[in-house]
Amino acid sequence: MIEHQQKPKNSTLMVVTALLMLLVFGGFAILLNWQGQSIPDVEAAKAEVRLKTLADLNTDNQRILTQYRWIDKSKGVVGIPIDRAMELVLPELQAIKPHSAGPVNPPAPPNPQASPAPSAPAEKAGGQK
Repeated sequence: MIEHQQKPKNSTLMVVTALLMLLVFGGFAILLNWQGQSIPDVEAAKAEVRLKTLADLNTDNQRILTQYRWIDKSKGVVGIPIDRAMELVLPELQAIKPHSAGPVNPPAPPNPQASPAPSAPAEKAGGQK
């Protein structure tokens, strides 16, 4: 009977220990979550830098496509706006009329006298005659 009375004490001790471990684990989980939220997000900062770079590139490209500029002043090469370039090139392209292709010549047949005649097979592979 003495053994019967000690078993409830052991099981109660195990339940209390398990509950205490769960509370400690839960506390650590809450603490880590709270600390994780206070860390600055590196990806957001990188995304902001990438968006600013993209906006700068788009501004530069728009300026290049819409303004006159020197490409090489010493050679006299000038860049013109894309709309003006299309106005200048379009009449030239419209003046070019497509023409039909000439006849297609088939390849010439091989000349048997030009190439040496194949010699008779002397031996087969593997050393058999």
